[in-house]
Amino acid sequence: MKKLIPCFASILFLVPTIGSAATKYPSLPSKVLSNYEPKTSKAATPKAMVKRARQFLSGLNDDLHKQAALPFDSAEKFRWTNVPPRGPQGGVRLGDLNEKQLQQACDLLAAVLSPQGYLKARGIPLADDRLLRNGQRRPGFGAEDYWLAIFGVPSAEEPWALQFDGHHLAINLTFHGDQMSLSPSFIGTQPRGFKLGGQTVEPMLTKDEAALALFRSLSKAQQQEAIVGRKRGRIVTGAGRDGRVPQPVGIPTKGFNEKQNAALMAVIKLYVGDLPKTQAGKRMAELKAQMDSMTFGWWGPAEDDGDFSYRIQGPSLIIEYAGQDLGGDPHEHLHSMYRDPTNEYGKRIVGK
Repeated sequence: MKKLIPCFASILFLVPTIGSAATKYPSLPSKVLSNYEPKTSKAATPKAMVKRARQFLSGLNDDLHKQAALPFDSAEKFRWTNVPPRGPQGGVRLGDLNEKQLQQACDLLAAVLSPQGYLKARGIPLADDRLLRNGQRRPGFGAEDYWLAIFGVPSAEEPWALQFDGHHLAINLTFHGDQMSLSPSFIGTQPRGFKLGGQTVEPMLTKDEAALALFRSLSKAQQQEAIVGRKRGRIVTGAGRDGRVPQPVGIPTKGFNEKQNAALMAVIKLYVGDLPKTQAGKRMAELKAQMDSMTFGWWGPAEDDGDFSYRIQGPSLIIEYAGQDLGGDPHEHLHSMYRDPTNEYGKRIVGK
C-alpha cells in the first residue's frame, strides 16, 4: 500500500483550473470534468434527482436522446463493462456531448451521488486519460469513452434507473421514491492517483488502508482464520456475473468486539457512502443489523506495501477488492466490486 496523499471531499466541487488558459486536454469531456463545478442541491431528494435527470435529457437532440433514454427493462442495463469499451455501449457517449450537455451530465451525477461518489465518477475517467498514448485518441480509453444511460422515465414516485460505465467504472443506480440501490457497482482506477489543479485525486482513497486496519484489529488467532490465501486473490463477482453468490470464506464476524465492528463498518462505508447521505444512512443501518452474519476474507501479506485482496460478505452484501498485475504495479491498478445480491438493479425496492 502506497503512502496516501489526502484528498478531501470538501474541495470536490471547488476544483481549480489546471494550468493556464492554454492548457491542452485530450478531449472536451476531460476539460469539463477537470474544471466544471456541478450545481448541487441542499438535499438529495427524489425530486432534486429527477429534476437533474430531466434537465440532462431535455438538453439532448433527438438522436442523443434516443441513445440516452432506454426502457426500464432494457437488456442494456445488464451489459455494463469495466474493460475499455471498443464499440457502442448502452447510453450516450460523453465524447458525443457538447460542453453544456456535459455540464448537465455532471450536475446529474452530482445529484444522485454523494461527494464521495461523485469524486469517483469524475476522477476515474480523468485517471483513464493518463493511459492515453501521448495524450492521443486510444479507443476505449479516456474520459470521452464513458457512457451514461437512463432507464425508464425519471420520476419521484415510479421506478427508474441510471447507469454510468466505462473503463474501470460501472455505477448502477435504481430509484423508487426515496429508496435507492447501488448494486451492482464496479469501482477501479489506474493509476491510483494523479494531480489536478494542485490537488492529488485518488478515486479509491483508503479502501486498502481501512481494510488493513480491520485486519490488524484482529487477534493473531482471528487473523489466521481470516486468511484464505497467502497470495492476492481475484474478484469473482465482476462484470457478466450477475446473481453469483460465492461461498463465504474467512472469519465469521460474529463475536467481533466493538473496535473490530467499527473497523468493519468503516470499510463498508467507503462503498455504501457513494450513495447520498440519507440513502447511505439507511443502507448502513440495514448492514449494521447484519454484522453478526458476515464474513471477512483476506489474501496476501498484511503489510503497508502488501499485495493483498479482501472480501466482505453477508446476507445482502458482497464487497471485493484486489490489485491487478497489468501495468506492473498492483498498487497503481485497483479493482473493487460492491453488490447486494438481494437488490441487484433495485430488484427488492422495485418489487419485481
